[in-house]
Amino acid sequence: MKKRLTFKKIDWQDFFISVIGTAIGIAITFIVDGMLERRNKAQAQRLTAIMVIHDIDNTVDIVKEKREEEERNGELLRYILKQKDHLEGVPYDTLTSVLGILADSRSEFSFDTSKEKIFNSDLDTWQNLGNMAFLDNVQTFYHYRQGAQEGMNESTMWQRPISNEEYMQLIMRGGWVTKEAFAAAIQPFLKEKLQDKRVVYYINVSSSRLDYLTQLIDYWTGLNDENKFLMGITDQELEDYVKNINKKGVPLNRSKLLGHWVMTIGEQTNEYDFHADHSYDFAVDYASAFRRMQFFSGRLKITLSYSGEWAFQGDSLALTPDYNTVDLSVDPSGLVPEENMQDSLDAWVNRYREQSINSFKEMADKGEKRAFKASVDSSNDKMEWTGPDGAVRYLKRKRE
Repeated sequence: MKKRLTFKKIDWQDFFISVIGTAIGIAITFIVDGMLERRNKAQAQRLTAIMVIHDIDNTVDIVKEKREEEERNGELLRYILKQKDHLEGVPYDTLTSVLGILADSRSEFSFDTSKEKIFNSDLDTWQNLGNMAFLDNVQTFYHYRQGAQEGMNESTMWQRPISNEEYMQLIMRGGWVTKEAFAAAIQPFLKEKLQDKRVVYYINVSSSRLDYLTQLIDYWTGLNDENKFLMGITDQELEDYVKNINKKGVPLNRSKLLGHWVMTIGEQTNEYDFHADHSYDFAVDYASAFRRMQFFSGRLKITLSYSGEWAFQGDSLALTPDYNTVDLSVDPSGLVPEENMQDSLDAWVNRYREQSINSFKEMADKGEKRAFKASVDSSNDKMEWTGPDGAVRYLKRKRE
């Protein structure tokens, strides 16, 4: 006998409730996803705006520093021009500073364009930001910043009048001599150059360079004030952004600092040994770059050590070196004298060591102190130092 097929009675009420529930769940998912997407876009929009506004503020700060430098240099150059017939009474430091200002260092001035590249490479930037006035301001700023960079590198108003070749000839002609001897070599050189129309022109247009930098500062500051207003960016948001991008590693403390650390700079290795009693020892053993001078060629080997004290000042590590403890040795075995120049080489080595010792004595009298913003990585094996000039150095822990 055939078995009859039976069908389970469907509870249509439960079925429709299930279908409706699923539909509502899908709708809610789409709504939530849409809200999250809009919120993420809004966050991206705000972060992009803050990034660009900070970039403009940072550029203004760089131009302000350049203006301050130009103001100092212009004052010094005008002074030396008035003293061109009496350079014998001008201090050594002033003479070398003037020479450095007038000499072409062959290094071009440039702004950091990394934020500009991020802004221009983001295909969604225009859609996300939406505010056309803000976008127009940003494009205008980046256009004029590029023009300012090119002008400062190419305009005759900015080109330093003493060529790098002339400067190097003066240095090589003097060789390693005393300050007094080098000052005596600079004086006639500068006296001749201060008669040169190109040098006089560079000095006289210092006020024009100042005016140009002032115009850039005023224009870009006003432009960015408008940007902050258009996008509703607060000072607190900018401060939080700066803190976030500058945050590296974890704060340094006593237990993380103690021990032996090594800093490598090119071929030079500096070693620091930090002790629990707040003292430290510094040592470096290096060879100078190969040099060819009037009576020798080769590399001079130098060993230097001294001690000092360390302390924490907020987020900074303060080092107070005791240069009275300096131990300096000079090894000339890597130097090869020119023919019949051994005595001159020996005299130069002795003079080099004596002048180096004297320079440390002068620093000891001044009571030099250095502070670095310091942090360590999560492994506590790498340390970062940021100096007052913004230069960053890294140290590695040396395990015994």
